[in-house]
Amino acid sequence: MEIKKNKLVITEKEGVICYGYFQDGVPTELYCEPKEQQSILGNIYAARVERVAEGIHGAFLEIGDNQKCYYSLSAEQPVKLSPGHEDKLYGGDIILVQITKDAVKTKLPVGTGNISLDGKYFVFTLTDKRTGISKKIRNTVERERLETLLKKYTRDEYGIIVRTNAAGVSEETLTKELELLQLRYEELMRKAKIAAGKTLLYREPPHYITLGKELPAKALDEILTDHAEVFTELKEYYKQTSESDTTKISFYEDTYSLYNLYRFAHYYEEAYGKYIWLKSGASLVIEHTEAMTVIDVNTGSVLKKKKQEDTLFYQINREAAKEIARQLRLRNISGIIMIDFINMKDTAQKEKLLSLLDSECKKDRVHCNVIDMTALNLVEMTRSKVRKPLHEQIRSCMKNNRS
Repeated sequence: MEIKKNKLVITEKEGVICYGYFQDGVPTELYCEPKEQQSILGNIYAARVERVAEGIHGAFLEIGDNQKCYYSLSAEQPVKLSPGHEDKLYGGDIILVQITKDAVKTKLPVGTGNISLDGKYFVFTLTDKRTGISKKIRNTVERERLETLLKKYTRDEYGIIVRTNAAGVSEETLTKELELLQLRYEELMRKAKIAAGKTLLYREPPHYITLGKELPAKALDEILTDHAEVFTELKEYYKQTSESDTTKISFYEDTYSLYNLYRFAHYYEEAYGKYIWLKSGASLVIEHTEAMTVIDVNTGSVLKKKKQEDTLFYQINREAAKEIARQLRLRNISGIIMIDFINMKDTAQKEKLLSLLDSECKKDRVHCNVIDMTALNLVEMTRSKVRKPLHEQIRSCMKNNRS
């Protein structure tokens, strides 16, 4: 029997949904959230413009009772639901907005006017009205097949993007999702036309339900949960797109909980701490500040031999680069990241190290940009912000349990 290696595991502990993407039993991504406290990421609102802040080229929008979000004016013109002022945004305007970033620390959630309705195989876009196929689908015959299918659903009102997951999928399954997304679009616009400002039009299902859709199809063998309610939600959600997807969903019935079996407590504690020990005996120290995250590479207990020092430092830095890329994804660290590798004199080794870090970061689903090494031998990089970093998620869950 084939062993399922890549699993999305979802469980609950004391009112907190604990979940993660595990490869060969080791977590690649970890998350947690209070069961009763849902993220607003992906939600679509009829938002009211509270005020336009020309100085920062942005606007502040009201999306619900005592809820606000930031909107960048550099984005494309949004879909306006109130009459007049088509070329510019003014206070009091009602526009369609989708939340693209959760609130982080003191920063408001971020909204965009480029609404997207995401499926497993397609994305409908309301502002960018072009059609396109993922560049990762390179087979010419397959691209032609998908283009032919798209023509039946192309409209002036929206664009359609074909995701990489669509390659090789039956026309019946693809057609079912296209029809579902088209119905969702029509229902959204029907509600939007009669909605007042500060109205929720579409609520995105919880992230632990949608995460399986975000992961590449070939990288997910099983979705496993021991929570009956979550199991039902998963079945209903995946049944909408493809019956075959529901076969990946399994209900775990053993008395020994998934929380313990997959050592969630251990991995959360490890990912919350600032020290990570490497196999060589060296270590990483991860510190979060208001402006950035700083990572320091230390030689630790590694014995230094003077004549081999450069080679030794290069080997430790390579090991550290691989682990840093893994930790960034595991902990969902975003924003500006500064890495203090062990100093090396050899320019070629420095270039190879940057190249290695860049290639390891490309395995991440979230966009990373390794910029350069400064004169002080500090590596600058960034990682896009989407969800809260894991340490903030854990802190939020701890507060929830204490209250």
